[in-house]
Amino acid sequence: MRQKKTLLRMAVAAGLLGSVTSHAAWACITPAEVKADQVRYLDMQLRVVALRCRQVNPRISDLYNAFVHKHRAALQASRKPVEGYLSRLTDMSMDSYVTKTANHISHHSMKSANFCALGAAVARLAATEDDPLVLLDLLPVSYDLKHPVCRRSPDIDPVTADAGYTQAESIQP
Repeated sequence: MRQKKTLLRMAVAAGLLGSVTSHAAWACITPAEVKADQVRYLDMQLRVVALRCRQVNPRISDLYNAFVHKHRAALQASRKPVEGYLSRLTDMSMDSYVTKTANHISHHSMKSANFCALGAAVARLAATEDDPLVLLDLLPVSYDLKHPVCRRSPDIDPVTADAGYTQAESIQP
């Protein structure tokens, strides 16, 4: 009898947790938002490389500018999804996000003897690469995903944009 009551309580608790559809249900980041966040992180890291390493490599600013020119559309398109998850999951503005990210990269760059050399190599590749996100794993300061990735519910039409993502079924990339 006691086991049945315990199982019943667990089932009720699971049902209550599963019915949450408010802000907590969106405590995850969609795959489109992850990609946008990665684009922003790559841009910010290359920007820090250009500023921090210009004495060592005077061409680094040109490489960063070439990256921005080649990927302007992706950089512009990444803003809205990042702002979306920032407003949904944090109290941080885009300006605060940019500042915090730049400070994080700058702080960690001080610990890396090869930051400028690695950053210049990535900047050189990013200026010509069609999909710069293939370079994400080469960055001197690693990208870390701060939120779980949402997963699409199986009963949602796959054509629908970010509709149907749930935290309860979130996965790590």
